[in-house]
Amino acid sequence: MTTRPTITQIENAFQPSREIIDAVRFAGRKEAVRDSYYALLSDGANIAVVGNRGIGKTSLARQISNIGTGENSILEKLGINNDRKLDFLTIYFACGKAIGSTNELLEKLLTNSNCLADWAYDIPKAKKLLSGYSPKFSAKALAVGIELGAEKKEEVCAEPVINSHSIDTVFTNVANALSEQKIAEDGLLIVIDEFDQIGDVSGFASFLKALSTNATKVRFCIVGVAKDIQALMKEHASSDRLFAGSIISLPSMSSDELKEIITIAEHEIDNYIIFEPDAREQIVTLAQGHPYMVHLIGKYSLRHAYQEDKQSITKLDIDLTLKSIAERGADPVLEGRYRKAVSSSPQREIVLRALAESQDAQGEVWTSNAYKIAIDRGVDNPSQYVGQLVTEQYGAEIENLRDRYYRFKDSLFAAYVKAHPRILGDGADIGVDSDATNAATQVTP
Repeated sequence: MTTRPTITQIENAFQPSREIIDAVRFAGRKEAVRDSYYALLSDGANIAVVGNRGIGKTSLARQISNIGTGENSILEKLGINNDRKLDFLTIYFACGKAIGSTNELLEKLLTNSNCLADWAYDIPKAKKLLSGYSPKFSAKALAVGIELGAEKKEEVCAEPVINSHSIDTVFTNVANALSEQKIAEDGLLIVIDEFDQIGDVSGFASFLKALSTNATKVRFCIVGVAKDIQALMKEHASSDRLFAGSIISLPSMSSDELKEIITIAEHEIDNYIIFEPDAREQIVTLAQGHPYMVHLIGKYSLRHAYQEDKQSITKLDIDLTLKSIAERGADPVLEGRYRKAVSSSPQREIVLRALAESQDAQGEVWTSNAYKIAIDRGVDNPSQYVGQLVTEQYGAEIENLRDRYYRFKDSLFAAYVKAHPRILGDGADIGVDSDATNAATQVTP
């Protein structure tokens, strides 16, 4: 008889709160992993990973980092031919909204101890370059025994201090100083996650282009929410040339890949609790290609089954889990956006859900299809509510593409809407909409 798993095992079988680092728990994405590996083998190639939210970009970035350090487990798991282990000094850095510009990004990479600072401190030439940069970097970050703006400098080599160069020049020189030490045979690999969160990325494309000439052993992998490389770089159209042949555009995961996530989670608890076929199909349908949704729904359905001492999870259990996720605000960001969009209007909630249910394979919504669903559910003038949903007052979650066609700006939110239980009454008796008198722009059906 299978031993009952611990609460810790149950809570970590699915991981919606973090990326997948271990190759054993990584599901699918064979083509993306293979393309990433080949890009790392290509001299001078930088990598860009783009795609929607909740699609698994960070998990792929972690696998790229692993491959860069010679850890080929994911290649072996996916059956990808490889004839050598790479040897990069790999740095992983997640930007977040605190990084306002390209210059701030480069400074963080140079001064953070979990980036290049610790390595630079051990190499006199690199340390000298950093300590001579003006304005001075933090003494604490560099551990060089000087104060900001102080005149005293620790002489660690005979080369003149460079105190007038821009940060991109300093970065290039430090990177070259590190490369000269042959810390890693293949050079430096710097993975920048959440690149789309940087406030102003102007200058990064030019920096990267110069870097390819002046520091040939330095490679970047940038990761962010975007439909293509131009949208991610927010710069000139030639941005794609910097990533020629190594742009990894992550599509929605296939049904089989999403089901593999569930299988891996079951394996983590020795199949003590399993998902029945109808439950698996329900989760995959609701996820709409987003692994995050599988992890979120899976986590709470597994927790509930464990608490109720059940060893199988059915479609009914998934329905109950969805209600629980909404009520507890398990994802407060998505839940907050949902409630802002629907506000106090049952009609607007119906229209929002009708839009989510009417998406085609490209994520576009033809209003004729959505309006029919909304009208069947008791909404007299659905175009009025579409007009509201494009405004900031209700979150501006959808956008007009062309006449009669709309799209959710965030496909993960669209999946969340489709999975979310109704919270504002039944379509048959929705009554008078308290927001109707505040209708925004009217849209022709």
